[in-house]
Amino acid sequence: MKRIKRPLIVSLCAVLIIASVISLGGIGYIAFFSRKNIKFDYDEMLFDMAKVGSYTEYYVDEGDNATDLSEYRPRSLCNIALGDTRKRWVGLGDVNEKIISGFVAVEDRKFYTHSGVDVKRTLYALLNSMFHFRETFGASTITQQVVKNISGDSEITLKRKLSEIIRAYNIEKNHSKDEIMELYLNIVPMGENIIGVNMAAEVYFGKEPKELSTEECATLIGITNAPTRYNPHIHPNECLKKRNDVLYAMHDFGILSTEEYEQAISQKLDVIPRSEVNEEPLSWFIETVNSDVISALCQKYNMSFAGAEALLFNGGLKIYTTENVSVQNTLEEYFSDKSNFPNEINRGLDYSMVVVDSKNGNLLGIVGSVGKKQGNKLLNLALVPRTPGSSLKPIALYAPLIDSGKINYATVFDDVPLDFKKSGTDYIEYPQNYPKRYDGLTTVKDALRLSKNTVAVKLYNMLGAEEIYRNLKSGFGFSSLVRHTEGADGKILTDLAPSPLALGQLSYGVSVRELTSAYTVFPSDGVLHSARSYIAVYDSNGNIILDNAPTEKRIFSIGTARIMNQLLMQVTKNGTASAITLKRTVDTAGKTGTSGDDKDRLFVGYTPYLTAGIWCGYRDSTASVGRAAPSHIEIWDNIMKSIHSKMLSGYDDGEIESFSTGGLIRREFCRDSGRLYSDNCLHDPRGSRLDWGYFLPSSQPTGLCDRHVLCKYDIFAEGVACDGCPDEFVRDVSLLRIDRTFPKEIYITDAEYVWHSTDGTKPPPNDFDVPFFYPYIPDGDYVGRGRNKKQYNSFCFIHNG
Repeated sequence: MKRIKRPLIVSLCAVLIIASVISLGGIGYIAFFSRKNIKFDYDEMLFDMAKVGSYTEYYVDEGDNATDLSEYRPRSLCNIALGDTRKRWVGLGDVNEKIISGFVAVEDRKFYTHSGVDVKRTLYALLNSMFHFRETFGASTITQQVVKNISGDSEITLKRKLSEIIRAYNIEKNHSKDEIMELYLNIVPMGENIIGVNMAAEVYFGKEPKELSTEECATLIGITNAPTRYNPHIHPNECLKKRNDVLYAMHDFGILSTEEYEQAISQKLDVIPRSEVNEEPLSWFIETVNSDVISALCQKYNMSFAGAEALLFNGGLKIYTTENVSVQNTLEEYFSDKSNFPNEINRGLDYSMVVVDSKNGNLLGIVGSVGKKQGNKLLNLALVPRTPGSSLKPIALYAPLIDSGKINYATVFDDVPLDFKKSGTDYIEYPQNYPKRYDGLTTVKDALRLSKNTVAVKLYNMLGAEEIYRNLKSGFGFSSLVRHTEGADGKILTDLAPSPLALGQLSYGVSVRELTSAYTVFPSDGVLHSARSYIAVYDSNGNIILDNAPTEKRIFSIGTARIMNQLLMQVTKNGTASAITLKRTVDTAGKTGTSGDDKDRLFVGYTPYLTAGIWCGYRDSTASVGRAAPSHIEIWDNIMKSIHSKMLSGYDDGEIESFSTGGLIRREFCRDSGRLYSDNCLHDPRGSRLDWGYFLPSSQPTGLCDRHVLCKYDIFAEGVACDGCPDEFVRDVSLLRIDRTFPKEIYITDAEYVWHSTDGTKPPPNDFDVPFFYPYIPDGDYVGRGRNKKQYNSFCFIHNG
């Protein structure tokens, strides 16, 4: 039997492979690249926009408050060359013919005869990738390179390559060879962030493309093969060698005569010195806009990130932003001056802040870090998910329960731990308040004002994990919430538990921007608006390619939102954010938040005009905030006072808006029962327990207080009176009817004012530091006590003969 020769085996294999490729190509086309999956109109848009200069135009609204395009009065903010690229368009007729023919000789010798793809070279390239006949073998035509450069799609996959081939055929069908070549020459990367031969000729040789010598043309052509490796400023020897290879290819293709070739190859590499390009970095706001636009392009046009970025960076876009120049400038000026911040910033403490319009949710200003911005694409801490802590409570717990009518402004909860976990011989109470203090009977108003964790967990139990999770995920769009996932350490993470949903200790957190946007639901009467950074994006021909119309979603009723405004004003009045002084000028509401390990501190506050959120912490989350904690509230106050001062200048006091209470009823109530004030309430030894609040007509307090129990008290002995107490010492006082027991003794502010019924069958205690009903407490149970050694509700054993 004859042996089959090796070349024949290779040939047979090649035939089989080619047949397989053709077959796979057909299947791939049908499966992945039908017109349904390839947006040819998107390629045409990219093709047209690549012809424009590299500047993107940004606009602001002249009136600073437009909600849609019909109201927007565009005023140019700036023109920016994005991506640090240097680019200037040149027509084909103004380019040295040797550049054009040289690119054909080196990159695509069949450029003027194929229909976008060189089939033979493509098959050879595939074979080479399998058998490695040569170290490299490029198969992309100039048309395919145009597709790759305008789209930014460079993923090395069969699917991407098939897509590129089909798109190249479509480009060839719609454009002439001259149009394709002209675009190619203007978008080919040339190193040092230079795009196109026009700018490259200026940077490397100080000439126009028409004026370049033969060897200079070859130098530029060689650079494009590997812009960093063959950069003449950085690697002159490699660049010279590549230039000579290009010259040989031009001679081989018949572009250069032997004499021209020898003359050109004898010339030394002569480029002008490298010049540094110093440009101001993009503002935090512009970078936020760019990020949002790229995301929208990816979603709308099914683009890759690289493709969307290429579309934005190729220039010619006109973007109508929501930036308020005064707000953004105020933020940047304040954050640029490090003296406005505590010394801890020198050890890694950082801050970020977001300001949005309270009425329409538009993003007006944003800063991502302390100090003057030093570069582009830096980490924007206002967009990084952080633990919201108690700042989550108003939107997750209080507002939904008020909206459903399950609680109101005056509803009373017992601020005591819900659970006790045995730890050795002791018990650990849960949840704990920060600071660790329990006040007993507490209204919704005070629970929110003082950020009571105990009440938050009780609200969580009332509402249910699934409903809270659904409201935050679907209602507010908190995409970072997780139902069930495995963390990097192998532990299971879930945001359905009390700690994340009641106390704001979310697995991954939410960004300051997301949280600030969510809070606009309160000043805008229960309607949520997204914190959009732009309103519309136009291409260079004036066509809208992105219409970011305002989105409105009703989350809470008008009445609920207005009640929440009144509740959250108490936080700035005499609660955890009482340091805020803006409240002296305009109604100011808000909520503080702290992560459980004190690594994140937040405050989201708002007025009828603006809503702003601030975060402080260590950017790497390695340390607790500690003593610097109050500074974030003071910084918020300073910035917002400055912004409002400019905004409200010229206003009379009567013209400044307040939070509306329209549709609400203002009524009095007892702070210990949440019901209507009764005569017994007047005898509370702590003083007046009368309070006022705002209610919906359907959920206002009804019935008289039944919490206060009238009893006799000896004011001389300072104890609950016995039969032997002289009448001149006996007074009527009201104590509190509360049933509570614990497995350990804990301090509760109102514990010494508690009353329990007794049947007189047990002797009273002979001690002032326990309550009068102490003998009736089962062994092993405790009812709490006040901080004083002498308890107000002790028994008068002095007169008990």
